[in-house]
Amino acid sequence: MNEDVSTLPLWLLSPLAVVGAGLLLSQVIGVLMQSRGWPKLYGAVIAGLILGVSGLGLVDAALLSQFQELFNAASALVLFEVGRKMDLAWLWRSARQGGSLVLGCVLRGMGAWAVLAAFGLGWGEAAFIAAILIAVNPVVFTSMVSDSHASGVATYAAANTVGISNLVALLALSGSLAWMRSHGINAEFGFSGELLRQGSQLALGAAIALLCYGLYTIATRISKAQAGLRPGILLAALMMDLGLCSVSSASALLSLLLMGLLLRNAETRDNVFQAQVKTAQDIGYALLFMMSAALVQLQHLFQWMPLLAALLVFAVRVGLTRLALMPSGAWSRDKKHAIALSLCSLVSFGSLVVDNSMSGAAYMSEAAASIMAALLALNVLVGPGLTWWGLKLADETHEGDEHG
Repeated sequence: MNEDVSTLPLWLLSPLAVVGAGLLLSQVIGVLMQSRGWPKLYGAVIAGLILGVSGLGLVDAALLSQFQELFNAASALVLFEVGRKMDLAWLWRSARQGGSLVLGCVLRGMGAWAVLAAFGLGWGEAAFIAAILIAVNPVVFTSMVSDSHASGVATYAAANTVGISNLVALLALSGSLAWMRSHGINAEFGFSGELLRQGSQLALGAAIALLCYGLYTIATRISKAQAGLRPGILLAALMMDLGLCSVSSASALLSLLLMGLLLRNAETRDNVFQAQVKTAQDIGYALLFMMSAALVQLQHLFQWMPLLAALLVFAVRVGLTRLALMPSGAWSRDKKHAIALSLCSLVSFGSLVVDNSMSGAAYMSEAAASIMAALLALNVLVGPGLTWWGLKLADETHEGDEHG
């Protein structure tokens, strides 16, 4: 064993060096692809596939588990940014448009449930996976928007939908997870007891968000920090939020989204958070998506039934999102097509949860696990491209205006 270890290259003995090498590779490939007009996020996809379980096997779940706090911190920035893009005043004023966006979230879940049930999954298990598939992947969407400098009515509506979809998915997932836990072999509580426990975790996450936002507000007022100095205080508050959620098993996803919501809708002073931490966020996007790509098992795409189910779920999610937009006259037909495409990406259970607030989920059956693995593989390969295409279709990208 010692002889085998001694023959390995020194950098392979350091998990941090392996992750760093992967991130370096993703950045180099991403910049080269971006210079040719392709989404930069595909650099993380290629690097993850090369170094991950479908490639050299240098990056796997065991290695990534050593950096869970780092990934949680990157997720905190992403989720906070998602919450910060939600404009409650606009959603309230534009009730018809907001209703269409919420309807799209509901239809995505129902459509995914119908497809999964048609492929033989139990209705409870299908509902559990469908609840996850309500959410739009915030890493994919925000990264594509950042890389293409997209802005406009379609991008604005889609950005609001990302936050709404994650909130709706979280609520639906809490209910479906409570049902699966209460009907498991080792169930500790009945359905009502499990539902109460899930609700308590959501409430605790909301309380932590209010506490940390209150501390941020007090700190900035006591120090009389100018706008350019507040991002550092805010980052400290976000880390406190994530840490408190982690040790208390509170819902970090809800808490971090609420932090962003509060900054956007309750903060009346100038805020320059985005400009100050854009580089950190871009690195966080690459790191998180490289992690997702590293764990993808491409062999599931060579099994016809999981692949067919995954393709149908993708198509149904896009189609139903487009259907939900039909009643609204606020967007043109092309804008509606663009919104539906830009919201195609999906999340995994792990990235939706962020930390341990929903740990111990019931194991999925072999058929369900194969379909979910095919979905995640397909999402890594085509999700960024379809999102990028949707933003292009909306004619709201400004790649050449980086300093505009």
